[in-house]
Amino acid sequence: MNHTTKFGFQHLRTIFFFGLLILLGTTLLYLFRPFFYPILWAAIIAMIFEPLYERMNAHIKMPGISAILGVLLVVIMIFIPLVVLSILLVQQSVSLYNVLTIGGGGIVSNVQGLAAWLADTSLGPYIEEIRNRWTEYAASGVRAFSVFLFENIKQATQNSVRFLFLFFIMLFTLYHFFKDGKKILARLMHLSPLGDAYEKMLYDKFRSTSVATLKSTFIIGGVQGTIGGILFWITGVPGALVWGVVMMAFSILPALGSFMVWLPAGLIMLALGNVWQGVAILLVGIFIIATVDNLIRPPLLGKDTEMHPLIVLFSTLGGIFLFGVSGFIIGPIIAALFLAIISIYDHYYQSELSKG
Repeated sequence: MNHTTKFGFQHLRTIFFFGLLILLGTTLLYLFRPFFYPILWAAIIAMIFEPLYERMNAHIKMPGISAILGVLLVVIMIFIPLVVLSILLVQQSVSLYNVLTIGGGGIVSNVQGLAAWLADTSLGPYIEEIRNRWTEYAASGVRAFSVFLFENIKQATQNSVRFLFLFFIMLFTLYHFFKDGKKILARLMHLSPLGDAYEKMLYDKFRSTSVATLKSTFIIGGVQGTIGGILFWITGVPGALVWGVVMMAFSILPALGSFMVWLPAGLIMLALGNVWQGVAILLVGIFIIATVDNLIRPPLLGKDTEMHPLIVLFSTLGGIFLFGVSGFIIGPIIAALFLAIISIYDHYYQSELSKG
């Protein structure tokens, strides 16, 4: 009887302990929820710059000072160029907006010429309807674009204090990840019941996927966006810098990529009568911009991700839909961790699975 009572009490104590652990852990995660993105980006940046931090600390031998220098280098190498690019992007976005308005005139007259050219084709009746109501469509489009621009500028201004606060949180977290990252990781691995080999496997997968995704995004996207922006500037496409940045953003998506920008641009230039500009955009897009992706992406990624292109595509798109801009890296990380868990399952139950 005493044995049964003791067993029941131990069982109850175990349930109570893990129930309390889950409750407090869930509550703690809820408290951390507003800072999820700063913590995530701090962890990713810390992993990327860890070799640089280790080299500095090997000479300085003062982790706190080395961590401060590491944070300053991150600000200088990443965030200052991004701020400068953002300022230029806003300025050119305003110029592009002026071109797109009725006052700009050039786009409107070109569209009227395109409509006249298409009038003799099978699309003639539809084009005529569009021409009759072009003023109404243009006014509606400009109004919608103006509202969109105004709302986003207002939202960015209102959220500037929040952004600066979260930016400070990210830098503060980055400092501690530089200084205490190995200790934090060792403690988490000690508490995890998976075993050191599997825990290291998950960490390596998280790290390799994060670094590979960022490498492919910024290097491939940067090269394609730079070539595309210069090409658009030479051929006279309005807002060349804007479209270059848009091309860089689209390069995140494998199998889709920057052709979603340069292909329509080339076709539109041809349709508007700018023949050599349209041909130049299409030729450079096909033989240079698209080739950059095919040549650079495989050696950059190597075996870092080991994911099928379809998984990369859908995880990237799904991540963007669910998590916003940061989803382009969160989605592939989740997919990579899931595949790592599947590998652990396959390894652990290898004998049972081989028996069918």
